[in-house]
Amino acid sequence: MELTDMDVANASLLDEATSAAEACQMSYNMFNGKRGKYFVSESTFPQIVDVIKTKCHALGIDLVVGRPSEFDWANAKEYSGMLVQTPDNFGNTYDYSELATKIKETGMIFTICADILSLAVLKTPG
Repeated sequence: MELTDMDVANASLLDEATSAAEACQMSYNMFNGKRGKYFVSESTFPQIVDVIKTKCHALGIDLVVGRPSEFDWANAKEYSGMLVQTPDNFGNTYDYSELATKIKETGMIFTICADILSLAVLKTPG
């Protein structure tokens, strides 16, 4: 996968918000519901956050929306995953390499909503 530099990437037929909500549910299911929290970056498109909120409400997942830089690492084992976006709602782009390494150490599932065209010129998520 040249654009994403990942072994597996999803080019969903669903809209971005629904795909993000499904990523949240998949993360939750990976832990059989034993990690009941999910973190979403506050700079994610608001329509994506709203759909994730609806999915979390239906499944009983405690959704935390905030800044990844302020994530509560001491309680990371309570979270099934984290979702970030690049470019974000404000047009900012990020290199999430360090964040990805920290998340991997906790066992959480890391989801990046990446604009596919941006990957032609930005660092790939993989």
